[in-house]
Amino acid sequence: MIIIAGSVLAVGAVIAALVWGFSRGSTRNAPLIEADARPIKVRPDNPGGLRVPNQDELIFDRNRGARPATQGALAPEAEKPRVDQLRQQLAERAAQEAARSAPPAATPAPAQPAAPQAAARSAPQAAAPAPPAPPATTSALTAPSLPAPVPANAERFAPVANGRAQVQLGALPSEAAARGEWERLQRRVPELLSNRRVTLAPLDREGQTTMFRIRTGGFADAATARAFCEEMKTRSIPCMVIGG
Repeated sequence: MIIIAGSVLAVGAVIAALVWGFSRGSTRNAPLIEADARPIKVRPDNPGGLRVPNQDELIFDRNRGARPATQGALAPEAEKPRVDQLRQQLAERAAQEAARSAPPAATPAPAQPAAPQAAARSAPQAAAPAPPAPPATTSALTAPSLPAPVPANAERFAPVANGRAQVQLGALPSEAAARGEWERLQRRVPELLSNRRVTLAPLDREGQTTMFRIRTGGFADAATARAFCEEMKTRSIPCMVIGG
């Protein structure tokens, strides 16, 4: 009887609990989970520590309000070289070098008139016999300049009628500069170039200055042209054999 009574009580308790749970759930809504509205981090008014200027300033906010915003503009295009001006500068520089290398013309010194007092003082001494003149000596400063030594085989380099070999003595960026350089070389080595003709052969280069090559021909063969070049190189003049 005790066991039966306990079982009945247990079953009744379970049924009562179920009824109570269903009755509570039917009269109450589902719980709503929301985020906490309070701030997670609060910045203090005085953080302390070392203060660096503009440490909290954003890059895009820099200078904001310092000056009115201006409309954006494109950057200037890349600078283009002025080829014509470069050619003109090279031609002027070559002409100046040719004019600078030319020997200056000697100007005679103006005659100085004799002072009347010196003539009056030298008049009484004119009657006295003149002292014997010292032997004439040639000073190193007044000695005439000697011409450059003529090579022993200069006649070998004489131009011939049907000579095909040529030599090139330089190349300059303008015809006037090239002609001036040829005249300078003729004055420098007249024993080798005075009886020769020059050919200014232009060389066109794409996108660059036209060069004028200084050439002279009429050599009997390539061996003669090479010997001529060796003779020019001994005088510190560049030389190159063309053809033959």
